[in-house]
Amino acid sequence: MAVMTKPAQRATAEPMAVMTKSAQRVTAQDAAALVRSGDWLDYGAVLAQPDAFDRALAQRAGELRNVNIRGCLSLRPRAVLEADPEREHFNFFNWHLGGYDRKLSDAGRQNYIPCNLGEIPDYYRRFIDPPDIMVVKTCPVDANRFFNFGPANLWHGAVASRAKIVIVETDPAVPYVHGIENGLHVSQVDFVVEGGGQPLPELPSPRNLACQRSAWSRCVSCGTRSRTIWASVQDRSRSASGPADRCPTCRD
Repeated sequence: MAVMTKPAQRATAEPMAVMTKSAQRVTAQDAAALVRSGDWLDYGAVLAQPDAFDRALAQRAGELRNVNIRGCLSLRPRAVLEADPEREHFNFFNWHLGGYDRKLSDAGRQNYIPCNLGEIPDYYRRFIDPPDIMVVKTCPVDANRFFNFGPANLWHGAVASRAKIVIVETDPAVPYVHGIENGLHVSQVDFVVEGGGQPLPELPSPRNLACQRSAWSRCVSCGTRSRTIWASVQDRSRSASGPADRCPTCRD
């Protein structure tokens, strides 16, 4: 892979020119400088959403208007959304809402895209106009010169096949995952941003939250329905291995 010694310049040559990928290394700021007002970007899904690029793009909020970003299930706050609470610069469209996304959607700060999740690769291949820029987080390049998608192998291959510019943000924290078409070869990538520096986001475990586990049962003797609540997974295990609960009505 080549290393860029000056800020990245967006290709303006003939269409065939953008088909030549060179996987040039750039800073997050140089990659974000490629974005123009009115562009459509794809951030990828879940753990594939970029962080270094996202922060760099957020710093350019005042320079841009009507930048449209598609993503899916954000596991941490997105810098472009936090930098633009009035939605004057960035429009964020989401294939599937997580907790953070749902709060912003309820506040009118992003939009849900109605979809059949399994058909999204076909949407990109057949119906969606080619994105101007795709940016996804991947593993660092491997010995076979592939950037592995890790556990976020969804429709990213389909997006890359259509995007005008493909950028990967590498992160050593992304686990390598085997699978069919679970990565991009260097020949499919325009620019490489070195990311990382923080652990991948994780959803908190609910095991210590009270009343998170419950079940309904019916007494075989009198037909009364009763509900059992466990304060934790451990309580549920002890209940399952101990004496059966008595019916609150007939005590059978």
